[in-house]
Amino acid sequence: MGRKGVRMKITLVLLFLVVLCTSILAQQRATVEGRLTENSAAVTVRLVSDTESFSTTTDARGNYRFESVPDGRYLLIAGGRQASVVVDNGQVSMARLADVVVVAANNEQALEQVSKTINVIDGQEMRDRADFSLVESLRTIPGFRVQQLGGFGRTASIKTRGLRNQDTALLIDGIRFRDASSITGDATPFISDFTLTSIAKVEVLRGSGSSVYGTNAIGGTVDFRTPPARSGTHGQVSGAVGGLGLGRFRGNISHGTEDDRFGINAGYSRTVYTKGIDGEDDAGNHNLQTRFDARPFTGTSVSSRIFFSYADVMLNSSPDTLGPLPPSNTTVINAVPNGNFIPDANDPDSFQRSRFFSGQATIEQVLNNKVVLGGYYQGLGTRRINDNGMLGPGFQSASTSLFEGTIHTANAHLNWTPNDDHQVSIGFEFEKESFRNEGRTPSGSGDFFTRAGQKSNTFYLQDLIGLANGRLQIAGSMRFQMFSLERPEFSLANAPYKAATLSDPSNAITFDGAAAYSFRSSGTKIRGHIGNGYRVPSLYERFGTFFSTFGTPAFVALGDPFLKPEKTIAFDAGIEQDLARERVKLTATYFYTRLNDIIGFGNVVPDIGSTSRPFGGYENQIGGIARGGEFSARLKAGLSTEIFTSYTYTNSDQR
Repeated sequence: MGRKGVRMKITLVLLFLVVLCTSILAQQRATVEGRLTENSAAVTVRLVSDTESFSTTTDARGNYRFESVPDGRYLLIAGGRQASVVVDNGQVSMARLADVVVVAANNEQALEQVSKTINVIDGQEMRDRADFSLVESLRTIPGFRVQQLGGFGRTASIKTRGLRNQDTALLIDGIRFRDASSITGDATPFISDFTLTSIAKVEVLRGSGSSVYGTNAIGGTVDFRTPPARSGTHGQVSGAVGGLGLGRFRGNISHGTEDDRFGINAGYSRTVYTKGIDGEDDAGNHNLQTRFDARPFTGTSVSSRIFFSYADVMLNSSPDTLGPLPPSNTTVINAVPNGNFIPDANDPDSFQRSRFFSGQATIEQVLNNKVVLGGYYQGLGTRRINDNGMLGPGFQSASTSLFEGTIHTANAHLNWTPNDDHQVSIGFEFEKESFRNEGRTPSGSGDFFTRAGQKSNTFYLQDLIGLANGRLQIAGSMRFQMFSLERPEFSLANAPYKAATLSDPSNAITFDGAAAYSFRSSGTKIRGHIGNGYRVPSLYERFGTFFSTFGTPAFVALGDPFLKPEKTIAFDAGIEQDLARERVKLTATYFYTRLNDIIGFGNVVPDIGSTSRPFGGYENQIGGIARGGEFSARLKAGLSTEIFTSYTYTNSDQR
């Protein structure tokens, strides 16, 4: 071969190497682009990783573009929101900027910003699973034990991380929902009435949330988020029939203007079970929801919501003993149905009718690009009526019991964002609650009523900080709450607590701290969270009574007006690992909660002034501990297929 041929071969080899290198480089770089939909003009957008950082500004229509982005894991930061971006061999996969959560800090945060343990159940996921109620959806949350006694419509309870029913707070769009007339003042009597009529998603915070949400958020917080209207007119109608006499109808309609300045939606559902588990457990539920959103002026956002529920359910009789009782309560006996006790049995004239009405109004005003002023009001009314006739097993007398509660909550807060990685929130909240318990009998001899009320004033502060290009997230909060009691009213002259000199309950102070660090190159996130919590004593625990008609009609006291709030301390730490370009997510969490002071029922308790409590009553007690581990795995097997599994180990001890 001559020199000319050798040169040609060398030239071809060099040309091939150049083409190969160019191809490799092209595969390792990509273009990342998108569009912001709200307040999008001249917004700074950043794309950061452990080693790279890019920055650009959106155009008049909100478009942004990054050229020649190398392979790697990135965080896209735009207008206070974030999204994860993965560039692999030139291919871009990016989460939606709308993937934000509120429940962790009562402020919008991208998932990578959150330093606490959270779960999100999307509304579409609930519909794909054909869930009817909130109770069904929450069963998949690690660390949650959801129990419903007797099927749809009956009492449901949530135990988070081995704690009690009252230790999980329920929110509607970030505002507490609870029943002021329930024994523990939580949402348990109405959890089963939350059907999925119009819902965007459910956000769950596992762990202490008292510093952010106040009372009852000791073990966890569930936030029921309603959807705003999209641009255009949309509607949906669905129905279902099934076993146990199931019938369900759900309809939604919404309209939003093209410029997204105004939107309104409404939803209605009716769910019935005409037979139930044993053929005579009728239950029905009506849910009505509306929401209106407006941006009438630049920087002004207004929103209002209504959530109404009415439910009726046929009740069974309570279990009762059968035969001679043991000589003392230290004797443990094996329960034998129809041997030594009578289990639940159908009661043809025992019914419960319950309803609640929640009305909310919120407003936010952007003062400048760093300061936002906001506030909200919620009026909440709950009502439960139990009617029981003389039919059914055992001895029964006709009676009607009424429980009514009202809670008015007003909040004002200011959010200051000195830069994209720092946000400070400060606020004030006022809450007034009251309850009424009323009893009626056909003859009128057993009629009575009880009224009680309390108020609270709260100041809170929260600081959210991002460091190291957003890899390190730190959250801290504090809440200071002051209470005042109103003297209860009773229908009889021989009322309890008359001689007691009431004083304001002790204040509640809570602190909360959390930190998380993300290793974007490996898709690993480690986090830790510690916080103390509290639960304010309910009005029933303070002033609870039952009415006795034996001898001289009188109230028998159970409550203690001088109860102190429950106090807890909780800690959890965990790790999250993304694999296979975020198609697989593994999580592991260790948790520990100590209940230092709780409210329990004692068989022998001290009198309250001149008011005796011969049948026991509520008192402050030492608590217990709950600890364990939560493990989960999520696999996105395809565009429309997702597999999720979890395991929770809990060990709880009462001291």
